Formats: sequence, C-alpha cells, structure tokens
Amino acid sequence: MVQNRVGPPVRGSDLFGREAFIDLVWEKLDSTHILLAAPRRFGKTSVMYRLIDEPRGGFKVVHADLEHLRHPSELITELTAQLAKDDLFSKALSGLSYLPKAGWAAFRKTVEEVEIHKFKVKLKEQVRPHWRESGEELFERIQGSGKRLLFILDELPMMIDAMARTDDGRAEAIAMLRWFRALRVSPKCENVRFAIAGSIGIGHVLNQLGEVASINDIEQLRLDPFPRKVAADLIDRLAKSNKTEISAASRRRMLDLIGTHVPYFIQVLFSEVVKANKIDHKKITPKRVEQIYRDKVLGIDCKTYFDHYYGRLRSYYEPDEARVVKRTLRQLAMSDSLQRSFCYQIYRDGLREKASADGFSHLMANLENDFYISFDSAAESYSFACKILRDWWLRHYGFEAAD
Repeated sequence: MVQNRVGPPVRGSDLFGREAFIDLVWEKLDSTHILLAAPRRFGKTSVMYRLIDEPRGGFKVVHADLEHLRHPSELITELTAQLAKDDLFSKALSGLSYLPKAGWAAFRKTVEEVEIHKFKVKLKEQVRPHWRESGEELFERIQGSGKRLLFILDELPMMIDAMARTDDGRAEAIAMLRWFRALRVSPKCENVRFAIAGSIGIGHVLNQLGEVASINDIEQLRLDPFPRKVAADLIDRLAKSNKTEISAASRRRMLDLIGTHVPYFIQVLFSEVVKANKIDHKKITPKRVEQIYRDKVLGIDCKTYFDHYYGRLRSYYEPDEARVVKRTLRQLAMSDSLQRSFCYQIYRDGLREKASADGFSHLMANLENDFYISFDSAAESYSFACKILRDWWLRHYGFEAAD
C-alpha cells in the first residue's frame, strides 16, 4: 500500500515509481560520483533515504545535511561526527591528529544532543586553522579501512551559496570547491563515492563563483517527473490505500490539470480531492475535481505548498535580477509562451547597463534548472515548466505591481 504523505519525504513502500532511477544511481556509483539534479519537491530526499535504507555494492552509507554549515572546518567536523556512529570507521578514526582525545570516547557513546553539540564545537575549533590537512588525513584513514563508503552530501549547494555571500566566505568557498575536487580524483578516494544533492541548483551557485569546472568530474543524474502512465498508476494506488473511488475520467482530469506529472503535485491534488469527499460525500467527478483544483489547490488553503517558488527568488538572486525574474514569470503566466527575444528585452529593461547576453543566458538556464520555465528550441520560446505552477503564479502574482 502507498500512503499519501504531502510534504515529508517518504520511505519504504511509500516510495513509488523511482525503482529504475535508483537502479541507475547505484550503477553509476560503482564507478563515479553523482549529482542528484532536481528541483524542490521532486523527491530527491526520498531517493536519498532509499540509498541509506537499502545500500548496495558493499557500500556503507553516511548522510550529512550541510544546510547550516558555513565553513570547510564544519564540513570536516560533520563527516567525522557521522563516521563516529559506525563502529568500524570510528575505530579507524580514533588516532586522528585533530581529534580532542579526551572527548572522543565519550562522544562515540553519547546520544545527548547537548553533548554532541559541545563536541562538534570543540572539534571545529581544532580543525579550522588547518581544515585541508585534517580533511586529507580523514580520507586517508577511510581509504586505509579497505571498506567502500558512500557520502550523501545534502544541501551542499546551499552551504556554498551561504558562504559565498560574504567576502571572506567567498574565498573559502572557492578554496573548498577546489580542494574537494582534488580530493575526489586522488587515490584517497578510490573506495569513496559522493552523492551530492540540494534544493537549489548548484549550477547557479558555481556560475556566480566562476567555479563550474570544480564539478566536471561528477555525473549528473536528473530526477524527472513521472510519465503519464506511472502518474496514473500512483493515483490508482493512492485511491486504493485510501478506499476512495476515483473514475478513469476523474483521474485523467487530475493529470490534465496538473500538467507535468510531478509526484508532489499529484499528492497535493489527491489530498484535497479526498478531503473534500470525506467532508461532503459528493461523488468525485471531473467537474468536481476541477472545482477543488481551482478553489483549494490554487487557493489560500494550499498556498504554503508553493510559496517557496516565489520566496526563493528573493533569497538566491540579486535584487535587480529577482525583479527581472518576477516580471518574466508574470508575463509567462499570462501567456502560453514568450519568444526568447521578448524575454531578453525584459531582462535588458530591468538591468540596463548591467545586462549582457551571457548574463541573460545564465539567468534563463538557472530558471530552467530550478523548474520555473522550459525552453522550446524549435520555436525559440519559453513557457512555464509546469501547468499547475503557471496557474498558481497567475492566481497569486499575475497582476502584482512591476516592482
């Protein structure tokens, strides 16, 4: 049975339709490092959980969330702390020169969050002046263990982006990226693989730093929306688990309304349809589905499910760029598509002397990578990447002021 979980990542049998992708991930990890590329809400975290829960190829899996880290020393500290939870690797690490020896044994045994935090703070202070050497020593120990190890580095792009927003941090971010690449191609990582993922596009972050070459050894695996048949099967499985009857016609209408079949959007609409049915006991028909879509999914009730698409523009683009993006998306929401030349004019009008052809190309590529827009090369035009997102944008931001 597949349970409908709107919002949190899913585990176990609730992960649906990603079996072939997960097979491909393990196939690639046998020989290289990977970048899990997908926008927010596409299911990256659920895929990562499956890698953690069901490892293959003799790999031990270590997961590290880097979202709140702001210095390379914190990365080394976090990886060391995560490895300490495994008996095999904790023994291999016990003689590291940068470990506060008095607290290492106690740290391995404690489950108290306060004590863990204290240890990490002390360890970070030890590592900070010579984080490169400490990192190399750590990976020499890992390689010496003879065991295969997969590091899942979640939100690495967010860590780099946050570091790069200050002058000192920018230099450290560049240094860390170059060090990390040199590490990956060195003998210290023969038995180590990295799977990198994040909720913001790493391409945008690296372009800003001029460091795109720092990940050219990593193979990108893109997590795409579901094909229509898989999306239809998901609705049927959810309906069966919820003991709800949804006709083939209503299911088709649900998929047509969503447009691009992102699992998360399917789950949102399904949840609202089932809630309405349980409250008013009205039959689920295509007309009823459309009413729920317009009134609930695109309305205030579900606004928080989509707000990050708007809010992140302020967080990850310079103010002038963010205004240009909002104007472009507003125009796209009111049109089926816009010619590339028209979008370029919006860009030039918004940035004036800062505008450049390269800057425009980078900006639009970033919007494509983050699933806001798609490009039709034959027609030389842009459109919203997903119908439901376009409908939501038009409903909430289609008539906002230009600024």
